[in-house]
Amino acid sequence: MDEKRYRLLTRIAIAFTVAWVAWTLVDSGLFDWEPGAYELDAARKNLEDGRYHEALALYKTAFSANSGNLGALRGMAQALMQLGAEAEQRAPAEPKETVKESAAALTYYTEAMNHYNEAIKREEEREITPLRQRILGVAYANRGILRDRMGDHSGALSDYTRSISLEPEVAAGPGFLIRFMRNQAEKPPTIGDRARYLKKELSKPEEERLLRMPALDARQRAYSMD
Repeated sequence: MDEKRYRLLTRIAIAFTVAWVAWTLVDSGLFDWEPGAYELDAARKNLEDGRYHEALALYKTAFSANSGNLGALRGMAQALMQLGAEAEQRAPAEPKETVKESAAALTYYTEAMNHYNEAIKREEEREITPLRQRILGVAYANRGILRDRMGDHSGALSDYTRSISLEPEVAAGPGFLIRFMRNQAEKPPTIGDRARYLKKELSKPEEERLLRMPALDARQRAYSMD
């Protein structure tokens, strides 16, 4: 066996050994994970895959294990917001069913709003660091999307503006990799686009405003950092 091949095989053996030892230490419980960490990771995957009920259940479990986990609180809000959007889209032409689905959407949205309000309040009470400033920027962006869907367009514009001031990058929307993972071939509307549009429309007389475009609005997705 030549020396180069021997060295390569030695390095591979060492790498496998290190990986095995690391996994053994983690699996043995030597390194303690934050309570709810496993549920939080699984919830994120369910949220991205569109399994919102499963994501919500896992976020609730993570939050129950650690009420200081604001990521879980924001995750609950995101899942509820998406469930509300699904309820709106399912509303058929029949008046009774439309009312039923609209009521379900409103229930989801209202609960999501309560969670976002609590998460933002508690985050702002903490010491502000660059990371927490980014987290707040994303939280404001998502609450703005929720307010938009609930018809509070002035409130949405306020949240979008606040979000961009905290974290300017959110105005650009999700990058190519995130859109690839979400199977979004086209770039969806960003909060920067929406903020400019709302500002323009809200400056018009009320009877001339066009504040909702369902086909376009449905393409907008919540932002995520957690």
